[in-house]
Amino acid sequence: MPGSSSWNIEIRNSRVDDTPWRIRVHELKGRAPGPATSIIACIVGDKPLGALTLHALRARLEQRGDLRGTVLLVPGANPVGLQIGARPNPDGLELNRRFPGKPHGFLTDQLCWHLLRELLARSDCIVDLHSGTAWRGTHFAYDYGNLELTASFGYVPVMVNRHYPGQIGPAAVAAGAQACLIEYGGGEVDGMDLAIEGCLNLLRYRGHLDDAPTGPDKVAVLDQVKNFNASTDGAFCSPYSPRDIGKPVTPGVIGWMTNVITNERIEEFVVEGPGETAGLATGFDAFGPEPVKPFVVEGPPLLMLAQYTPFMVRPGALLLMVGWPDRMIDTPRRT
Repeated sequence: MPGSSSWNIEIRNSRVDDTPWRIRVHELKGRAPGPATSIIACIVGDKPLGALTLHALRARLEQRGDLRGTVLLVPGANPVGLQIGARPNPDGLELNRRFPGKPHGFLTDQLCWHLLRELLARSDCIVDLHSGTAWRGTHFAYDYGNLELTASFGYVPVMVNRHYPGQIGPAAVAAGAQACLIEYGGGEVDGMDLAIEGCLNLLRYRGHLDDAPTGPDKVAVLDQVKNFNASTDGAFCSPYSPRDIGKPVTPGVIGWMTNVITNERIEEFVVEGPGETAGLATGFDAFGPEPVKPFVVEGPPLLMLAQYTPFMVRPGALLLMVGWPDRMIDTPRRT
């Protein structure tokens, strides 16, 4: 069994009762030297499934006798957000949009700064584990320039050239480390088993474990991605739900907004079909370092994000997300 201990990252002088905010870290040390990897969860406060997943992963790792190196598990990376169960923190900021953070100023910036500094001091790879929520399912990974690392998770398609400024992954890469972000489960799909197996695959790839990886031999790479956001108040409706994440989407109308007073369908969300040109219509988001370019659709996209419907939403709410596979790559097995 690996050696196991727990310690806290403390953000002092930030609470009115003179106690620090604490980020708990569980540290597992193998019997043999090896790499150092951090896996964090709940950087967003309304995604508690990630914390439960890391506790279950810790139990799995503590039962093994073949762990090498050091694994840091952070089940509650954003204790401020978890306390209120919300995506934005009480200061109005989202933690995963503020990295690398600052040692002073907004509490969210201080959390970012302390978390990133402590993890980079002890590891050279950060895996940011994001679950879905009780009403939303997700199924994809953000790649930050190390496609083999991201694909080694093995159970979700990999999105390249698409991420938001201020995420912990790009900040870690800028500091010389490796990083990826995994989105999984939510809604009707609790996703815990999939995420545990995927994290074990990542640790195998990193050289912490020697046994054979699990999951598919190939994963899809998604370069063209379309987000569907509401532009009006109303009830969002769709034939797709979280149970459909990871499956192909039939081209055509995949969701719509309904005026609950008049029953009028006031906005539709359309996926282009084979032979049609995509990349120009409303709904394509400009997030990431590479702009979305027009392309001719060759096949149906995969559903990356969906939520229960009907659901009352406000303008700007992210409702659906699809991605067109650019290619399939072999799932990497070791460095």
